[in-house]
Amino acid sequence: MPLLGLTLALLTGCVVTSINPFYTTKDVSFDATLLGKWGDVDQPEKTDILWTFERAGGQTYQLTIPDGSTTNSFDAHLFTLDGQKFLDCFTRDRIPYSAPTHLLFRINRMTPQLELQLLSYKWLGELLEKDPKAIRHIIAPAAGDSEEKGLLVLTADTAELQTFIRKHLKNTNAWDDPMVLQKR
Repeated sequence: MPLLGLTLALLTGCVVTSINPFYTTKDVSFDATLLGKWGDVDQPEKTDILWTFERAGGQTYQLTIPDGSTTNSFDAHLFTLDGQKFLDCFTRDRIPYSAPTHLLFRINRMTPQLELQLLSYKWLGELLEKDPKAIRHIIAPAAGDSEEKGLLVLTADTAELQTFIRKHLKNTNAWDDPMVLQKR
């Protein structure tokens, strides 16, 4: 998945979000390897869509992702489940009265390039159509007069989220195509 495609997915809501974090404090770690600017490995000339990881304090990163004239900002936590690294990103930019949300990236590798995968929104939607009790969730109504049926939002607590992730860790359909970033 190219970086621009991911940025568009983030903005259009086609990513799996959760009202609760995917990590617990004991799962979190900090790795300086993430610090710095990262860009799409397939488009090295693109310098306007660089992800920037900075240390925000403790074991928290601040991740900024530009989008044209605006910048999206997240608190990000690197954590490990069953030996697999993940990144939980919690939006800092919210309109008043909106619920804060977490999104999840699976980290396949951090060096020499950063390879990330999102939990597949399409796969999860299809799973929940067949088995609505697979994980607690809601379908948030679409804004305004949109013809969208709404956005899928996970409402499970952290323990349930982690159990679900562990269960589907090796299911290749559960994860979007990898996005590969190169440090700049």
